[in-house]
Amino acid sequence: MQQFGYIGTYTTGRSQGIYRFLWDTETGLMEEPELFAAVRHPKCIARKGNVLATAIALEGRAGVALWDAKHPHTPPISMYCPEHQPPCHVRFSGSSLLATNYHEGLFTVYRLDSHNLSCASQIACGEKAGCHQSLSRRGYILVPCLEQDQVRIFDRKFSPRGVILFPAGSGPRHGVFDPRDRTLWMVTERSHELYHFVFADTRFHELDCVPILSREEVGEDVFTTSTTAAIRLSPDGRFLYVSTRGADVLTVFAIDEISAQRIQQIPCGGRHPRDFVLSEDGRFLLVLCRDSDDLFCLPRDPQTGLLGECVSHISVPEGSSICL
Repeated sequence: MQQFGYIGTYTTGRSQGIYRFLWDTETGLMEEPELFAAVRHPKCIARKGNVLATAIALEGRAGVALWDAKHPHTPPISMYCPEHQPPCHVRFSGSSLLATNYHEGLFTVYRLDSHNLSCASQIACGEKAGCHQSLSRRGYILVPCLEQDQVRIFDRKFSPRGVILFPAGSGPRHGVFDPRDRTLWMVTERSHELYHFVFADTRFHELDCVPILSREEVGEDVFTTSTTAAIRLSPDGRFLYVSTRGADVLTVFAIDEISAQRIQQIPCGGRHPRDFVLSEDGRFLLVLCRDSDDLFCLPRDPQTGLLGECVSHISVPEGSSICL
C-alpha cells in the first residue's frame, strides 16, 4: 500500500516550504518529494486526518497554519499569527492545537472551531526558556523548557501545577509517555541522557538515568558539540529510539518498567538527524537529516527492535519535521 508523508522544513535558501512524498508501506521504497505548499519556515508539522498543521512565518509575525492534506498548492484553510517567530513544535490535542516556541519561551493553545484557528491561551514560560515540545497524559500537559533545565506541568485549564527539575546544563528537550503505565521517558539535548520517571498526578519520581552517548566511544569533541534531538516509542512499547545530531547516530534502547538497556547505535546516514518517525506497523523508521538534505528509510525488526541497512533514500531540503 502507498501512503503520503509530509515534511516541514526551514527555508533559509534550499527549501521552499512544505514537501510531500509517497512511500510504499510494504517495501519502504520512497518516491522523490514534491513541493506541497510554498511557505516560510514551516519547521514543525503535525497531521490529524486530512488536516495538516504547521508553523508559518509572515512578514513581521508568525504562528500556525492549517492545510488540506489532500490538496497541494492551495492556500491555508486557516492561520493565526500572534507571535514574532514560528514555533518549533505543534501537535493536535482534542479540539485544540498546542504549539511551543523555543525562541520566545511561549506555550500557546489554539482553539479549533471547524478548522478556524483562534488563540485560547498563551503562557509565557520566560524569555529564552527554550520551550521545545508539549506532551499530555492523564489530564496534565508537560512542556520541556530546555534553557531552564526543567519541565513545566500544567493542568487541563492550562494552570501551572509544578515543575520537574533537571541538572544544570542538561537541557531537557523531548519526551514520551508509555501508554501502558505511569512512565515518562525524557531525553536531554546537551548531556545526552535518557531519564526515566514514574508519576502519580504531578509527582514525578526519577527511576533511572542512562547515557545515550559515551565520551569514550565518540570522543570529547563530538560529545560536547552534539545535540540529542528526538525520541520515539515502538508501537509495542518495548523499545525506544533516539536521534543525536553532531554524532549523527540513532540509538536503540530495550526498555521495561524499571530499566533501559542500549542495544544498538548506528549512523543515521546523513547529517543532523533532527526528526524521525516509526511506521504504524513498526516495520520501518524514517529519519530526516536537515544539514545533508536527506530522508532515509530503515527497516526495523519488530521482535528485536534492531534497525537494518537503508532500503530507500530521497533528497529533501532542510527537513526538520516529519509525519505520515
